[in-house]
Order: sequence, then structure tokens, then C-alpha cells
Amino acid sequence: MYQWLLFLHIAAVLSFMLAHGVQVTIIWKQRSEPDPERNLALFEVLPSSLQLRIMGGVVVLTGFLLVFSLSLWDQWWIWLSVLLLGVVWLLMFLFGGAYYNLIELAATRAIAARGSADEPAAMADYDKARLAWHPMAMTAVGFLGLGAILWLMIFKPS
Repeated sequence: MYQWLLFLHIAAVLSFMLAHGVQVTIIWKQRSEPDPERNLALFEVLPSSLQLRIMGGVVVLTGFLLVFSLSLWDQWWIWLSVLLLGVVWLLMFLFGGAYYNLIELAATRAIAARGSADEPAAMADYDKARLAWHPMAMTAVGFLGLGAILWLMIFKPS
């Protein structure tokens, strides 16, 4: 049973990371896209939030089943891993949601302002929004947080 749970957990993590790989690629492309219309078009290829939540739920569920099957709840590194995952999830939700909202609002305004006296200000706001700090923060949180969880899972410090 353990091997099947481990297999399902790793497969779920790989599926989740694959979907997030698409999302990371898009968010960095959005940051570098100078055309507001093309930037908005990038939203169409993003995995849906529902898909990501389901995949994330399968990761968490299989992880909890593994912990229960191995009776590891008395290990401090398990609790730290759960805490880190929660923090990473929350920060990704906050930073990602904020960035997507910034981009969408600024790009929509820049498109609507084309040919008007407001166009330079709208484009300056769009450039400021797309160059915001969010993708860098999300990348750092993802690498550091998930790297720490991976380290805890592999080395199981006591």
C-alpha cells in the first residue's frame, strides 16, 4: 500500500508542477510583454484555478495518507512541512491574484485609452503593472518553500 501511495503522491506532485510550469512561463511572459492586447491573450492559456486546486488537493490528500500510513504525526518535520506548504499556498494565491488583477486592469485601461490624450499615462501604468515585483516574489517563494519541503521529506531531520 505504501508504494502505491508514494507513487500517487509523486505523480500528483509532478502533475501539479507541470501545470504550474505553464503558469510560471506565462507570468514571466506577461511581465515582458509590451503589448497590452497580447498580454491579455496570455490569460487564455493559463490552467484554470479549479484544475490547480484539484491537483493541489490530490497532493495534500496523498501526502496525508502517507503520513497516516507511516504514523509520522509525531515528527516535527511533518508539521513544519505542512506549515510551509500552507504559507507557500497562501503567498502564491495572494501574489498571483494581485499580479493578475494588476495586469488585467492596467492592460484593459491601456487598450481603452488608445488614441486618446490618456494613452501615455495608461501605457505608463501598464508598464508599471507588468514590471511589478510579484513574479519575482512568487518564484522565490516557490523555489525556497518547495525546496525546503523537499529537503524535509528526503532527509527527515530528527
